Order: sequence, then C-alpha cells, then structure tokens
Amino acid sequence: MALKKKSIVETSDKLNHSTNVLLKRWAGLSGLYGYKDMGLEEVVALFESNGWKVVIDDSASPNRTVELYKEEKRVRKEKFVVDEAGRVRMV
Repeated sequence: MALKKKSIVETSDKLNHSTNVLLKRWAGLSGLYGYKDMGLEEVVALFESNGWKVVIDDSASPNRTVELYKEEKRVRKEKFVVDEAGRVRMV
C-alpha cells in the first residue's frame, strides 16, 4: 500500500515539474521577466499580475491540461498524460 501512495506522490511531483517548466517557457515567449528561479505558484502569480490567466485542469487524473488566456482569448494549450511506466508526456 505504501508503494502505491509513493508512486502517486511521485507522479504528482512529475506533473507539477512539467507544468512549471512549460509555464516558464510560456513566460519567456510572453515577454515576462524574473521567472527562471520561481516555483509553480510564483510563475502562475507572475502571469496573473500581468493580465494573463492560467487555467490548470487536473480533474481527469493522472492527465493535466494547461491553458493560457489573454483577455478571454485562449493563446496556448498543452496537455500532459502519464503513461503506464509513470513517465509524463506532452500530447
């Protein structure tokens, strides 16, 4: 039982890391500065303070969809899935 719980936590950490890397890449493409040393919550706050909106949908676990909006218009969208081996893949 402990092994399964540990793998769920590791999968969540992997998804959070992949989402953080994606948002940092989007921050660079969007002309934002100071994002390189930030964590996931800080990058999301950086976007929201500059008029952007980030929507992270992880309701279909273990998959995750990340969307970036500017003034009610979706600018970017990516989806992550976890395969049978526990690897996070971008679709």
